[in-house]
Amino acid sequence: MIKRVLLVVVLALAVLMVAKPIKVVHVALGNYGDHWVQLVSGARQMAKALGMDLTVLDSQMSNSKQVQNLENAISMKPDAIFIDHGDGNALKPGIVRAMKMGIPVIIFDVITDAEVTSDISQDDYMLGYKSLLKLALDINGKGNIVIVTLSGIAPLERRMKIVQLILDRFPKIKVAQTLAPEFGSAVITQTTALVDAVLKAKGKDIAAIWAPYDQLAIGALQAVNQNGLKIPVYSVDVSPYDLTLMARPGSNWKATAACDPSEIGRVAMRIAYLAATGQKDKIPRYVIIPAALITQEMARKINLKAGEYITKKLVPEWGDSGFAWTDEMRKMVEGKLGGK
Repeated sequence: MIKRVLLVVVLALAVLMVAKPIKVVHVALGNYGDHWVQLVSGARQMAKALGMDLTVLDSQMSNSKQVQNLENAISMKPDAIFIDHGDGNALKPGIVRAMKMGIPVIIFDVITDAEVTSDISQDDYMLGYKSLLKLALDINGKGNIVIVTLSGIAPLERRMKIVQLILDRFPKIKVAQTLAPEFGSAVITQTTALVDAVLKAKGKDIAAIWAPYDQLAIGALQAVNQNGLKIPVYSVDVSPYDLTLMARPGSNWKATAACDPSEIGRVAMRIAYLAATGQKDKIPRYVIIPAALITQEMARKINLKAGEYITKKLVPEWGDSGFAWTDEMRKMVEGKLGGK
């Protein structure tokens, strides 16, 4: 009897020793700034803590390359695929094929009617609301504003829906002009040029600028500064670099609203783990990462050091959202995660 028990234990240990780690492929649209870098960092951190093998396929901001990368990911036959941003219509065939093959698909900021395992997004409506409400209150509920946005980008389209709510609440606020540069590597310089033209024509009549994406805010800020104006800028999303611009003495960048990008990556990996280990009943179909408002005053107190990322220690609303956890997983990662 004892020999039989020992044999079973030895066989079980042998299985554990040869067992392959859970393989996850992250199909990313690409590096769009510090937000993405933190997202990937959070995903890698959580994957490592859970003993998973994570491969990141960077599509370098190319929709066509991302479609190909999704095909490449499927051919790798991973235990789960995480898709970060992208054209939902173009990605749909690949998503459908992966799901039919039994490969769980987790998406972040992708709009598609294809069935997926879980759909993660930032609380874009609340991000837009927090940022626009701060703008409205700071200008005492009246004045002309300029909006700089991008069309066809899922999170920005959601954030833009809040504009009408704020205009209804503050009828003395008017949108003087809406600008739409092209999304890409030149988005900051394009934004600067577009905003510069508006400010030169009617800068004295503009009470504030709203940009629901931080790269647009950087461009708008440059235009305000080079025209020597004191027009406040409000935005959505944040990076360590953004905070340095906000914190400068006399800065016109007054506030931004943002979600914790590291937690987006961590949640995606926890869902991948649950899906790969047959715990689909514990997977949330939708995950909404909570929003936080970061004011200029907060930016000055945060005082990031070179190479330091924003964490829960700096923004209390950030960190562990509580999504897609089990007691078993928490025990596995205990002591392995920092900055939650």
